Amino acid sequence: MPTDETAHEGGSRGAPPGRARAVLRRVTTTGAGLVGVLTVGAVAALGATGATFLPAAPAPADPVQQVTVEPAQELTVCPGPARLTDPETVGDAQFGPAPVGTTSALRAVVEGDGSAELGAFDGTATRDGAQELERSQGADATVATVEDPAEGAVLTVRPGADDAPRVAASIGSVTTAGDLRGLAAASCSRPGISQWLVGGSTQIGSSAQLVLQNPGLTPAVVQVDVWGQGGEAVLSGGGRHLVGPGEEVVTLVEAAAPEQRRLVVHVTASGGLVSAYLQHSTLDGLVPLGVDLVVPGAEPAQDLALAGVTSVGEAVDDPHAPQLRLLAPGETGGTARVTVYGEDGAVPLRGVEDVALTPGVVTDVSLGGLPEGSYAVAVHADVPVVAGASVDRRGEPDPDLLHEERQYDRAWIAARAVAPAPAGDPDGVGAPGDEDAARAGQVALVPGTTSELTLAAVPTTVVADGGDDPAGRLELRVRAYDEDGAEIGSTTVTLAAGTAQTLDPSTLRDQGSEAVVAAVTVDVVGPRGDLDPVWSVTASAGPPSGDDGDETPSLVSVLLPVTDAPAPGAVAVRATDTAGLGD
Repeated sequence: MPTDETAHEGGSRGAPPGRARAVLRRVTTTGAGLVGVLTVGAVAALGATGATFLPAAPAPADPVQQVTVEPAQELTVCPGPARLTDPETVGDAQFGPAPVGTTSALRAVVEGDGSAELGAFDGTATRDGAQELERSQGADATVATVEDPAEGAVLTVRPGADDAPRVAASIGSVTTAGDLRGLAAASCSRPGISQWLVGGSTQIGSSAQLVLQNPGLTPAVVQVDVWGQGGEAVLSGGGRHLVGPGEEVVTLVEAAAPEQRRLVVHVTASGGLVSAYLQHSTLDGLVPLGVDLVVPGAEPAQDLALAGVTSVGEAVDDPHAPQLRLLAPGETGGTARVTVYGEDGAVPLRGVEDVALTPGVVTDVSLGGLPEGSYAVAVHADVPVVAGASVDRRGEPDPDLLHEERQYDRAWIAARAVAPAPAGDPDGVGAPGDEDAARAGQVALVPGTTSELTLAAVPTTVVADGGDDPAGRLELRVRAYDEDGAEIGSTTVTLAAGTAQTLDPSTLRDQGSEAVVAAVTVDVVGPRGDLDPVWSVTASAGPPSGDDGDETPSLVSVLLPVTDAPAPGAVAVRATDTAGLGD
């Protein structure tokens, strides 16, 4: 027998279950109909005056306020001085790997508002020994020089409340004899999560030291991938490294990927930001053929360019002719169109107009056959590519050999992406405080070297066969600063579209001045149009080659300009009583 509670749950007491359900359905249906009729009637009765009985609209939200975000400190990490692959090697000093010492110097420059400190990359994350940099009274920039640093360095800049500062640093090592003979120099760079190193080799006689630096406070897991002339290399150990906070890890690429005549290395990091570079050195038997630092270039892109390729008129088949290195790292091959720009415009170079790209295969293209001069090179591909170039400079005969064998030095140049000016901003990214100029980068010149700028106006789009020459012009303002940070001269260089020029920064000084040029900055003056400023600094040191009439130093390296960090922005803020992440 059902209880009273059970009977009430099913309907009338004692009613059969089926009848109870039927009654419930009728009640529900009827109720729904009544609700619908009442609703329609209410709306009809209210009519136009019913709005007065409706709840008031919610009050408008508080207005949005733009709040400026205080910029975070900016880290710039510098490579360490050049080092032997095997520092424990000993033997006869006449044939030893290091018969003479290596002289190194580091220079940091900060122009604009903000404070800066420079610390050694000594394996500690805190860098307690960092030294605050002080600006000379009345100077336009802060300049600091460190002689013979024992390791890399970290430049920390805290921007001020006004304009974002211009930051640059560089390091160079000069060795005049032995396995490390050469000038190994580079601009210091910001750490990142992805870096492409285009250059180097692991064939017999070559060494490629990969240096990973973690300037942060958390460990970073780094994955290293290598491509060569046969495609992507299978690395022993999988290519994974753990780099602790404040630590530097050095590994020999030839140990994991030997016999790669042409090398491209990709470094990706998780858990923290890292800096990476290659120290590449080459020997032909006992004859040194140069040492340099391979620094990160652009991420894979379809339009790339680089400046500072110099030629002394080498033939196409000369092994010391300039070389362009290309890699399409994706799964699809394509074609790259290569254009070389000189003082008078594009220079025709047979065999390089269209370069076939096999996916995953590193390709070297000879730039031999160019007249003597300095050039910029543009690459326009139908698939994303990475690119770099190498330049060899002839030196003295090796004094330790009976027959004359010439020594050489080699410089590697990384490519950067070419892009039109941002939409709505025909001048490019404007320099704060200067509406008529857009910053195009800065370089701290390596102490103890001579310097030459190569400036180019590279078209952002490829010119079709038979098409008109690129039009327009680019005006670049170049400023020079001395070792005290004072501006000592400036000039404006006008470049026709598709041309390149060289400039000795020492000519910017007042006549009779003996001031040492420590840094240069480059700004775009006026509209860019469809042209992109591409430039670099060629640093030279050491004795000349000994050839009649040749007074050019025989050691060479190319420094890339350092561009500004992203400017501090603003975020939209609105007050609300809502908690959580709901609408």
